[in-house]
Amino acid sequence: MSITAPSRPETTAPVVLRRAKRRAPAPQVLPDALPLVRDGGTGPVMLVSSGGGHFAELRALADAWGIDPVDRHWVVPRTGQTKDVTADGGTVTFVPRIASREMTKAAAGLARALMLHRRVRPAVVLSAGALQAVPHLVAAAAFRTPVVYVESVARLDRPSLTGRLAASIPGSRLFHQSSATWAGTWLRAHDIYSGFAVETHTVARAPRSLAVLLGTEQFGFTRLVDDVLAAAPTTPVTWQVGNTDCRVAGEQPQRWLSAQEMLAGVRDADVVVTHGGAGSVLTALEAGHVPVVVPRCPERGEHVDDHQIRMCRELAERGLVVLVEPGETLTSAHLAEAARKRAVPARFQVARVG
Repeated sequence: MSITAPSRPETTAPVVLRRAKRRAPAPQVLPDALPLVRDGGTGPVMLVSSGGGHFAELRALADAWGIDPVDRHWVVPRTGQTKDVTADGGTVTFVPRIASREMTKAAAGLARALMLHRRVRPAVVLSAGALQAVPHLVAAAAFRTPVVYVESVARLDRPSLTGRLAASIPGSRLFHQSSATWAGTWLRAHDIYSGFAVETHTVARAPRSLAVLLGTEQFGFTRLVDDVLAAAPTTPVTWQVGNTDCRVAGEQPQRWLSAQEMLAGVRDADVVVTHGGAGSVLTALEAGHVPVVVPRCPERGEHVDDHQIRMCRELAERGLVVLVEPGETLTSAHLAEAARKRAVPARFQVARVG
């Protein structure tokens, strides 16, 4: 199904990735390598993503790189987070969700992707990863459409399986968000958290309200729910527990919030507690919170690998999260520490590469 914004005059001018105008108070996340795409081609920029963290990353990158909203054609599953993606213009094609390791479903999506690319004829395909993007990377290769691939910030030292596929496409432009040096043609861009700094207040206090975000992963995460209830048994909580089956006061808490409800709950909370998802952390920082993060552990069946643990440790070193290490239990001390901190826009310079 496709939803189209109001019509606008046709143009043959090429759409390029350009710097966005600075808008207060949201920090601008400008990469240090702005890719020149299209080489005179026309058509929309096709942004392909799953929901959750990958979508949050890709939207932040699209804003920071100055892609005009009306020139965006989103290809995403319909969720509370993505359903209003065209509110500021552009178009969207909603596609079936492809979760981690659903390889058969990804293969089955190739025919749909080929038909969509034939109809839309994008000038460039831009993605930040996830299996959801695989059929569209293959379709881009089939139509010789340029690919710009930005590996998720959660990948610190090597690309994901989707990233390796993108690297195999001739002429694809590859970017990573890690401080490490990657082999091959990968270029480094500032990560999506580079636009934030932290202010710390001297007086610690117990938070009066919490927002708890468990992301969109298909794995349950009852451990985090139990820890929150033990650490703050009487504190009001705005829940988004996603696919976690659990009970709070005898009832299943809210699984999904709309984008507006989630942003309101995060904004109004004293402290945000999240799993170690890139998008959940970004949502908290954009609202001015330094979140308490409890990364999912693969040994407990909470995720497929340890990338959340590794990413959260790096963010903790930068002071951008209050980390609950594997083997630790979330306590009121973690919550009080987060209540003392605030995320604010950071200043940094941007240099063009190449």
